[in-house]
Amino acid sequence: MHSQLLSARSAGYIRKALIRDFLESELRAAVERLIASGELPPGDYPTPTLSDAKDASHGDFSSQFALAAAKTAGLPPREIADRLAAQLPLGELLDSAEVAGPGFLNLRLRSVAIAKFVKEVLEKGDDLPRSLAEAPVRLNVEFVSVNPNGPITVGSGRGAAFGSTLCNVLEAAGHKVHREYYINDGTNSEQMRLFAESVRAILLGRSIPEGGYRGDYVAHIAERVNRQIDGVEKSIDRLKWRLSNMGTVVRQAYIESEQERITFETQRLLSALGPILHLRANSQSNEQIVERLGWELQVLAGNAAFNEQADDLAAFGVTFDTWFSEQYLHDSGKVQECIEALIAKGAADTEPYQLEVIKKKGEPDEVKRNEQPIEEDGDESPHIEQPDPKPSPPTPSPSSPGGEKGEGALATLWLRSTKFADDKDRVLRRKDGRWTYIASDVAYHKDKFNRGSAPGEKGSVAPADKLLTILGPDHHGYIGRLRAVVAALLEEQGEAAGGDATQPLSESEALLYRDPAERDACLAALEEARKKLEVVIFQIVRFVKDGKPAPMRKRDGNIYSLKDLMLEIGKNAAPAAKESEQLRIGKDVARFFYLMRSHDTHMDFDLDLAEKQSDENPVYYVQYAHARICSVLRKAEETGLGAPGPHDPFDPALLAEPKELALIKKVCDLPFEVRRCAEDYGVHRLTSYATELARAYHAFYDSCRVLQPENLPLTRARLALCQAAAIGLRSTLGLLGISAPERM
Repeated sequence: MHSQLLSARSAGYIRKALIRDFLESELRAAVERLIASGELPPGDYPTPTLSDAKDASHGDFSSQFALAAAKTAGLPPREIADRLAAQLPLGELLDSAEVAGPGFLNLRLRSVAIAKFVKEVLEKGDDLPRSLAEAPVRLNVEFVSVNPNGPITVGSGRGAAFGSTLCNVLEAAGHKVHREYYINDGTNSEQMRLFAESVRAILLGRSIPEGGYRGDYVAHIAERVNRQIDGVEKSIDRLKWRLSNMGTVVRQAYIESEQERITFETQRLLSALGPILHLRANSQSNEQIVERLGWELQVLAGNAAFNEQADDLAAFGVTFDTWFSEQYLHDSGKVQECIEALIAKGAADTEPYQLEVIKKKGEPDEVKRNEQPIEEDGDESPHIEQPDPKPSPPTPSPSSPGGEKGEGALATLWLRSTKFADDKDRVLRRKDGRWTYIASDVAYHKDKFNRGSAPGEKGSVAPADKLLTILGPDHHGYIGRLRAVVAALLEEQGEAAGGDATQPLSESEALLYRDPAERDACLAALEEARKKLEVVIFQIVRFVKDGKPAPMRKRDGNIYSLKDLMLEIGKNAAPAAKESEQLRIGKDVARFFYLMRSHDTHMDFDLDLAEKQSDENPVYYVQYAHARICSVLRKAEETGLGAPGPHDPFDPALLAEPKELALIKKVCDLPFEVRRCAEDYGVHRLTSYATELARAYHAFYDSCRVLQPENLPLTRARLALCQAAAIGLRSTLGLLGISAPERM
């Protein structure tokens, strides 16, 4: 019931609410009074909300509640609107509540009441965008997660900007967020093997192997590997210290339950460096050492590439709480353990067939049984971002974790993912014994769901309520298979209750399920998986220069990385600046531009506009508004006028000009915008909001002189408004991961 929803709202929260929240709470309370008095029949009504009035002559805000509630109430919309208007208290905040058209309720606010919210903004300070979620959710958000065999590309840049901003927004909306990066470093990966062999070839001065990786970035990784060999003694000492002090390390940087994984990953790197130390002790040259390394070189090359990626992401303003190694899942036996559980449950087997569900208009129409299936599934990770030229198709590895050697030594192991609405069964283990990426995904998702620590433990966290996985373009096909993975886990763990199994199996269902009970259990697990896992896809970004598509590749054919993009923008915008400042400028511009369009639509990135240092560039326009405010505040200090702090007196009633009131309302809208973005992941709205807020400040500044020594009360009031606007701009830019310069 609607009244039950309202009773969940905290009175303390309402008292701290800003304009829109305050008005919406008044609307909800008015609806409750109408229900209690019998003027509105009980029913499942929509939550009353507000929108900005399209015409200033109609007031400040408008509500369409009456139109939405008419069917439930069985009353004409205008009659509902009239009754609602009569319940709204006029005087303190509201100046008028008028019914218009078929049932719109237009609200006009009192100027003096609007101005009072400046003090609320100053008191909130940097907490302005934050809200108290009525039902906070613990979220694990995984994004970027490209293979450690190349740089972060400009394509992944969009996912990095979107993912990190979404995490900021979800936290500001009152949820608990854990940021995660999945390192696809499994030694059973053909891509990683080829990458290591390419690094070996460069270090030994040989030709790159067929299907290998080429480009300056590979040579750069080879240099880092060479430095790892040179500094092996210090690295081993550091890793040994880490192992002997693991308890302290984990308490300082991780959570207690991650100690096993961090220990495994440290031991693995130590094991890779051990033979190098031994060979150096026997006076072996770096070239001789590289020649003799096997899996160790793959570990070193992947570690060097990963560190390069982490550095570039940090420069882009992206950090993670957990960097999770895929290989840990193999080393610890967790992949094998999870697969054995699925086999025992009947969700995986080695029967020599593959089921494929043929759909028509999105609905299952036929189940096809392939008696001689080809191992084409489960081979690629959804996180792979292939550098060009692409490696050749995978060939069997001499050995692999979890399997025996040799082609044909084992039967193909299938995940019966069609039981969970996937379009075909997926390969878990190939005939040559190598695990596929989906096998790792099973263990990885189980770890993510069960990761946590005991209550009261230092740094303790509860397991995630929901997983968000952000993937790049053309990965829609992975949604069904990842959902099937989670559903198989839930069904295996018995976490989803099935139906009563009274409905017999249809002809096609009989090919998928053993009996009605299994069908109902699998479908119940699938429904639970839809709640617990959400895969979000971001779309392609196209770069444009001189009005034409610009191939993002260097003249020599090398990959154009995200760091290259940041530096190019920064160098062209500020050619005389230091590289660190150029990176900062490039980072700010790139993030803003990536975020100007919804993540689920294709976008054009205008490189010419990005490099401009003028009002045409939206990033410059927004940042300049903040710098302009800081300049005003500095001048106020220099002239002895000063600016009032959050508890210093000033008279908000003096802020009565239309542009002053418009600026106040826009600043106060930030928490509302944040919650909207959190609900549908539309973080692009924050770039629009930042631009609108900057425009409102520039309009205020151009028409309302701030520093007036002859009128100190008005000066103090306008300085307070300037501070409030600075808080709004700084907070919005912070959510976007963009700096707020004080001078430009």
